[in-house]
Amino acid sequence: MAWNTTKPFSGFSAPKDMDVDMESSPATPVENTSISKEDASDNIPKGFQESFETGIEYQKFARPLEKLQRLRRGSGNDFDMVSILPEFEALCSTRAQQFEYRKDSDAGYLAFGAMDEYKLWQSESHTWVLLTTLFGAFENQRPFVDKGPESLEWSDLDLIEHLASNDNNFKHHAAVKVWLETIAPRFTPLVTTKTYTPQSSIKPTFSFAPLTSSKKTEYLDPDATTRDGTKPSERNQEIEQDLLKTVWGYIRRGKIESAKEACIKAGEHWRAESIGGGDFYSIPIAYTDPIYDREDDRHGNKTRSLWKGTCYALANESSADQYERAIYGALCGDIPSVLPVCSSWEDHAWVQYNALVEGMIEARLSQFNRGGPCKVLPLPAAKIIYAKDIFNSLTNSENLELRTIQTSIILGQTDQLLAKMATEAKASGKSGAPLKPHLMRFLAHFVLLLRSKQSNVPKDSGDYFIKIYVDYLISRKLYGLAPLYASFLPVNLQVETCSSYLKTIDGSKKDRHEHLITIRQNGLDLHKVLTATVDDLLNNTRADFEQITDYRANLEKSIMASISGHEKANIRALEWLSFDLPQYEECLKRSNYLARKYLVQGRLNSAFALFNALPQDINQRDVNEASPASLSISHEHLYYRDLFHVRLLFEEWRDFIGSKHAENVPQSKVLAWEMGVKDKAQKAIVEIETLLTSRWIFDCILPGDEERNQELRRLRQIYISELVMNLHEVYFESRVVVPEYLGKSVEMSNLVASESGVPLYKELQESERLNEFLDRIRLSSIELIKAGQSPFGC
Repeated sequence: MAWNTTKPFSGFSAPKDMDVDMESSPATPVENTSISKEDASDNIPKGFQESFETGIEYQKFARPLEKLQRLRRGSGNDFDMVSILPEFEALCSTRAQQFEYRKDSDAGYLAFGAMDEYKLWQSESHTWVLLTTLFGAFENQRPFVDKGPESLEWSDLDLIEHLASNDNNFKHHAAVKVWLETIAPRFTPLVTTKTYTPQSSIKPTFSFAPLTSSKKTEYLDPDATTRDGTKPSERNQEIEQDLLKTVWGYIRRGKIESAKEACIKAGEHWRAESIGGGDFYSIPIAYTDPIYDREDDRHGNKTRSLWKGTCYALANESSADQYERAIYGALCGDIPSVLPVCSSWEDHAWVQYNALVEGMIEARLSQFNRGGPCKVLPLPAAKIIYAKDIFNSLTNSENLELRTIQTSIILGQTDQLLAKMATEAKASGKSGAPLKPHLMRFLAHFVLLLRSKQSNVPKDSGDYFIKIYVDYLISRKLYGLAPLYASFLPVNLQVETCSSYLKTIDGSKKDRHEHLITIRQNGLDLHKVLTATVDDLLNNTRADFEQITDYRANLEKSIMASISGHEKANIRALEWLSFDLPQYEECLKRSNYLARKYLVQGRLNSAFALFNALPQDINQRDVNEASPASLSISHEHLYYRDLFHVRLLFEEWRDFIGSKHAENVPQSKVLAWEMGVKDKAQKAIVEIETLLTSRWIFDCILPGDEERNQELRRLRQIYISELVMNLHEVYFESRVVVPEYLGKSVEMSNLVASESGVPLYKELQESERLNEFLDRIRLSSIELIKAGQSPFGC
């Protein structure tokens, strides 16, 4: 059952007789749901469709839910959606009215399918009213005031109030009856006073002698037509018919007092009294107290069963008007006499629920020998005992749409319904026919309502309906609403849904930051959402990194070279983790990952652009509190900074030395150029040698992440070897300004061959550049020989 009997909707539970097999229940076919799966918007031209299929509806439904969620977080109270159901109902009712008003004004109303849209909104409105009524019946009732230990001394009203307070079956059935009365369509009361001939005021009111005059006379007493065999005038017949329809309309809507007032207004006080005879006998002050034992202290009908039997007799009077029979049949709980005036599924359901409730009332009174049937005036036989019998009988009725969702709510079968609908929806989605937006929205809110009341909802089915609604909101770019509904999903689905749309947003940093604020305000794990977003974006580039590239050719490019749009997208992806300090470590970790991928391919310019895009304080942390893994990530970032710094100095030197002026230039410019070369060469040499003699990247290699360790080893091979070549190039090419640098270019072999620290020759060997380095040393030696110096640079 959908209503948990151990914790039943905080008081509301389906009656015990409602636990029936979902497969055999008449309310199972999903295609007959009151919230139809068929959305009329598919057949409506685009311009017309946009007038009602906009994001506004979704925003309106989200506002009360968002407000409730915010209040819950602020107060710490339990989440209970019952309080906002009236707002949902009002939204649906207003929307239905808007479509209803178009029927007379819009020539294309039917052609555009707006009638179907009207029915959808009206059915949903009725469903929210049903839920509100059921919850209200169990949660908002006044406590029963005990009248004493002796129930035999209780009045009829006391007995029925006790029944309504303690019997969940009665409480539930009465609530459904009230719902059916509430959703009855509007009607226009027609009440007019009959007109009588002057003769009627002269003759005796109660005369049993036949009239001798041939002139038709209108009598004031209600029995004249039966007594004298005459008929009222056509006008009075019309007035009588209008009054009966009006009285029936009020009774169908549970407005007995309004029906009595209509009779009085029409001048038929006797009918008003006959209708009002069902008031329960009550004693405001205990009649056991002799001081207050007065007849005028008592109210209601002490012989209610006699009145009820009279109503039953009138309902079975074949010569009476069908509406008159329906009026008295409804008052006594008869079914056959009322069905002829019923025209809708709701009418038929109300007649039977009315009979069910009246039967339970009569049974209760009979337990204490209050009234009961007599031989002369029998009461209607109790034909309906269980609520499921009502819907079984409705199944056999012709031209009546089966309201599956409403029926399942009434029968307490929502868990079975949701599981069945989820299975069918998944199958339909795979075949290219997903649920329509209207049904998605309703089911998502319906699941949230049931869960807020701790009702039994199949977890997978409930999550499915919320998830597909969130996905739909995302598809409509309603990003401000998606986190609200995603907050009701498990954490893994929260992360999946929110990251799915963050990946698609490419606005300014300010715009993107606003999305993060919305996610945080709805209580989602922003850290997990953002890391998942970035990881997914970076995973899309794995194929690019797995391609074999010539890293040495890439190293020939300037570190300042422009980067591709794909690389810019990768760098921009990391920006999601750069908005707040708590995400900085994850940002640093992933920026190192991306930098490694670029550097392994020799794309120094890409790695440098990534480095410059990071916040300046990205690596500020408390070293004393950092774990070895965190320290390794921090050091890796700093090592990349050192590499970029050295490379920039090298390229600055190379660009400057290549800018030598022609021979016919002033000596001052030549001297300025020489001084510049000397200065820039000196800076580059110092920084390159410092990095080469350090344990660059070596101490970042930690056990546990073999892929990362392999990449770090590969980076040492590539960039230590490259820096050795860069250092030799600076020495060798700068000899034109600083001649002693030629000897130092040869002495570099000692630096490379040294076994102290981390041997550099191993990196040259593993990168297969040792022979290249030896060739450069040989070239330097030849130049020394040409200059008349020792080839060993000594």
